[in-house]
Amino acid sequence: MTKFMTRLAVLIALVAITLEGEAQQWGQFRGATGSGVSASENLPTTWSDDSVLWSVNLLGQGNSSPAVNSSAVFVTSQAKDLSLHVLAFSCSNGKPLWKKQVGSGKLAAKGPANLYAHRHNAATPSPIADDQSVWAFFGTGLLVCLDARTGELKWEVDMVQEYGAYDITFGMGSTPRLWEGHVFVSCMTKGASYVVALNKDSGELVWKHDRRFPSKDDGPDAYSTPIIATVDGKAQLIVTGCDHINAYNPKTGEQLWYSSGLQIASPYGRVIASPVAGSGVVVGTSANPGGGGLGHVMAWELGGKGNVRETNMLWRHARSTPDSSTPIAVNGLLFALADNGVCTCLDIKTGDVKWVKRLTTGTSYASLVAGGGKVYASGINGTVVVFNADSEGKVVATNKLEGQFYSTPALMADTIYLRAYERLVAVKK
Repeated sequence: MTKFMTRLAVLIALVAITLEGEAQQWGQFRGATGSGVSASENLPTTWSDDSVLWSVNLLGQGNSSPAVNSSAVFVTSQAKDLSLHVLAFSCSNGKPLWKKQVGSGKLAAKGPANLYAHRHNAATPSPIADDQSVWAFFGTGLLVCLDARTGELKWEVDMVQEYGAYDITFGMGSTPRLWEGHVFVSCMTKGASYVVALNKDSGELVWKHDRRFPSKDDGPDAYSTPIIATVDGKAQLIVTGCDHINAYNPKTGEQLWYSSGLQIASPYGRVIASPVAGSGVVVGTSANPGGGGLGHVMAWELGGKGNVRETNMLWRHARSTPDSSTPIAVNGLLFALADNGVCTCLDIKTGDVKWVKRLTTGTSYASLVAGGGKVYASGINGTVVVFNADSEGKVVATNKLEGQFYSTPALMADTIYLRAYERLVAVKK
């Protein structure tokens, strides 16, 4: 009995360590579910170029956010010759571990190059990583799975060849989501439009749901990333774009509910920011390139079946709203950062505004992330403003690094990884 109890205690301890490690890892865009909230309570709040843990220059350029497993951090990039790369670095010292060229190709974008070429290429979608594998998706439609330790190719799928060509004004930019054995890829364009689930170990198709809702002009285009939300104890895959927000059973692909209402009154309106869920509410955004006061944030009560527009829509907010930056939900509050650096705090259930203040100078495209009761707002000019995640939003620190920072930071244990267009930086408490 004593030996049994000892073994049981050891097993429980190992499980606890494993769960803690999973909670601490930041293996994909805005964490495991896409909430943007880290379980870490020990993140740094102040730093500068003189106090970084390490900084490394990157091969090529890109704005994919870092993905972090227990020992390495991964980013993607595109070189001047249009070659596509996955890069791996040591978490502790930034030492390059491996680099892998996985393909080449130009971003298929029909919009004016002067509106996107300086900040968006085929290496905009963020990679995904666990301790065994790295999954990297590119704007060309190439999806690869590599060995996380060696960079060796495990499998690849050409999504354009398999499921149809993209017809999207600024080129494909959506990041996949990994959840319980499946890699989910959302594609919303005026051409191919669908959500697929692929087996994470083989790349084989598990399910495919054609996703084409009524929408006009640039409305069918979306650059958002799916999230996972728990509703009545069950996971739902939630997607925004093409005037709609909807949810799928991640195991079967069954559509659970949907609602229209995201489309804005502009021929150029589209969805870039991802949905965000918290306190039984899910929020979606839609905006116009360059702002212009045409965007809005909308909220729905989670749950229901079929068309839930009339039954579940809670509120709409249409002032100082995000275009690229995904909001974040913490402690019953929603924080939303507009491109001009103005942040709005709302009650996520009622939409009541708690405060509005300018946080960053210049322009902000990165999504908000949070940990330890603080929210991190990153600006293109390398400024990161840290403020309390509460109804007052007191700014506790303003930090500055050199470079252009379009991508969203990754939070892991006591370290924050920030990716500039051509370098990767780690700051540690």
